[in-house]
Amino acid sequence: MNNIRGQCVKGAKSAIAISIIMAACLVLLGCERSSSVEAKFENYLERLANVQENEAIEVATSTYEYPRKRDLFQQPSRQTVGLVDALQLSKCHLMELVAQRNTVLGKVQDQFRSLEYEVALLSGLKSCLATNELNADLNQDLQRIYNIKWQELPLHITNTLYSSDALYANAFSTNWYTEETNQGLYSLQSALEELSSLHALYREGELPEYFDILSYQEEIEKYDQLGRISYSLQSATVYLHASTQQLKQYDSVIFCGKNRDTTKYRRLKNVFQKYYVGEIQPYLADLNSAYHTLSPHIGILYTANLDKQYHHPVQSAYTEYKQATINHAQYWMSLFKRCGDQVGQSR
Repeated sequence: MNNIRGQCVKGAKSAIAISIIMAACLVLLGCERSSSVEAKFENYLERLANVQENEAIEVATSTYEYPRKRDLFQQPSRQTVGLVDALQLSKCHLMELVAQRNTVLGKVQDQFRSLEYEVALLSGLKSCLATNELNADLNQDLQRIYNIKWQELPLHITNTLYSSDALYANAFSTNWYTEETNQGLYSLQSALEELSSLHALYREGELPEYFDILSYQEEIEKYDQLGRISYSLQSATVYLHASTQQLKQYDSVIFCGKNRDTTKYRRLKNVFQKYYVGEIQPYLADLNSAYHTLSPHIGILYTANLDKQYHHPVQSAYTEYKQATINHAQYWMSLFKRCGDQVGQSR
């Protein structure tokens, strides 16, 4: 019996050890894939410089300073209802909701739960006031609270977007986005869509019949997709600018045309085909796809009543990235035109 127990303990320990090793390998694999993205950009730049027989431009990706969560939080007002009046809310089925909010846990609930509470309370108050079953004083008091709560709903949406633990953890990163590390992307998309829909209804003076944001919270908090996409757009922009500058700065050493030594041109064209078309463009396509998965709902980040210095950088990062890709493509098109080639034409 003791031998069996001993074997079981050893087996359990082995299983735990294997799990730890597998988890470590997955982390390392993620790091390798992430760093390999940067290696592709660095290799491409080095190859361009080698053909030009000049030094590669030094690239320094920026260290981004992210705002503190407490600087992003906006304090809503606190509206209360007296005990006797609160008892009357049972007529409108709001007593249980308000009671849960007034517990110790309810008072410290996170922004996701707080937003769900605010939407549920507003819906309940709206229905309650429409019944005309309350006395005049309570009706007036609840109408005042409803008006204040209604005005503050965008503030609660902003707090959920910017200062909730889940979305704050998701929003900032120093890791590259890759297709292999895109877990949580679609939960993030769904959460942004839910918040966008809520805000759109609010602007029309309406509330959703059903509002669920909590179901996405755990998945969003585990990953950093919004941060990865932003960081990748910013970093890719830096490398694309450097590569374009490298090409333009030493363009004069690339000869083509009759009676010219076109060796460097042919080698440079090979670099374009093998490293830009073969490696960089597929990655940029993946990054574009990730951004466009979120882009229909990204606008909700900028409806916030928040100082612009605190706005999330993803939208401006994409604008700059898009221009950097255009500038880079324009150089190649101008070079191929100068040398009588079509873009991507093999010779």
